[in-house]
Amino acid sequence: MNTAKEELVVFKKKLAIEDKKLNTSIALLKKQEEAKKNKLVKIEKEKKRKEAEKIALELAAKKEQERLLLIKKEEEIARVKKEEKERKRLALLKKQKALEEAEKRRLANKSSMSKVEEIAELEKLDLFESDQLGDELTLFRQEKKKSTKGFKPFADWFKYSLAYSSMLKNFGTPDSGREAIKGTIMINPHSYYFLGVTSSFDINSYENPYYQPDFSYSFGYSDWHMDTFSWNYSNYANNKFSPEEGEDRFNFDKGNWELSYKTKVDDVTYTAKGKYVTASDTKKLYLKAKTIVLDDVMVSAQVKHNINTQQNRLTLSAKTFLYEKFFVSGSVYEYYKPDSIGSNDGEYAYSFGWSDSRPFHPSIVYSNYYTPTRWDSDEGPKFNEGTVSIKFNLDF
Repeated sequence: MNTAKEELVVFKKKLAIEDKKLNTSIALLKKQEEAKKNKLVKIEKEKKRKEAEKIALELAAKKEQERLLLIKKEEEIARVKKEEKERKRLALLKKQKALEEAEKRRLANKSSMSKVEEIAELEKLDLFESDQLGDELTLFRQEKKKSTKGFKPFADWFKYSLAYSSMLKNFGTPDSGREAIKGTIMINPHSYYFLGVTSSFDINSYENPYYQPDFSYSFGYSDWHMDTFSWNYSNYANNKFSPEEGEDRFNFDKGNWELSYKTKVDDVTYTAKGKYVTASDTKKLYLKAKTIVLDDVMVSAQVKHNINTQQNRLTLSAKTFLYEKFFVSGSVYEYYKPDSIGSNDGEYAYSFGWSDSRPFHPSIVYSNYYTPTRWDSDEGPKFNEGTVSIKFNLDF
């Protein structure tokens, strides 16, 4: 009985020892498993760290590459800008050099374009085209030549000028000659048709009982092309706004009717013209030739035949610009019948001054081409009986 109990106790002890060994083995296995697991976790972490480092290095390399590319691009842009700046600088220097060369050539010898412009201005200075050339006709001739035909825009119909005019002797002896303000309006609605009126407003006390008109007027058709006809009516009679007894307002029958034709042969322009005044039944014929000599001097010769008096008059004229817009112009008259020279007929005439047809630019001109000058007169050339005018073309 005791032996069985002892064996049971021993067995239980052995069993306990075995359980303890088993538990120890299990704990060891768990510890080993835990260590293995921790090792795997550590390996995984190390792997992830290395991968993160690799990615970070790749990103850093990529950023560095992008930075280098950006620097390279900025350097390229800077290089292109520098080259463009240099190219512009060289182009500007080249242009400045060309302008300097052109200016040198212009100063050394006027260009062909300036010659054309100068000749065009000389055409506008045709002071001896007829016996009288009114402000409205002058303003019409200063129109720019255009090839278009038909009606113009309404804003281009009108041209204006304002002028001060006085006989030179007024500055020494007040009220010894007419002193007036003149306003001119010219209407040009269609191609070469025009209508013009010039009004004169006296500003001193001078009175001429025979001839002191308040206004003049003209209209007609004037084509500047060669081989064309032109016609116009012009009235510079003693017209009055408020006529008194024996005076007339318009004096229409005392105006000049003109018909002309022009052509060009080689470098010479020819103009044939007929003039008729209804009131006096006066008929005159003109034949004129003009050309350019010495590059910038316009010369002309005109023969006028008065059918009523059978008198012929030869007019020789020349005009040029001496400096910029400063001009001189002169004419001499030779009569076929010297004994038939009228008291108002001159033997020569001249004009000089600054002529500028641009709007709002002054023209200051002295002229005596309506003065009855005489070569052999003891009274001299009557310089103080000439007229001084200051004129502005207006553009609204």
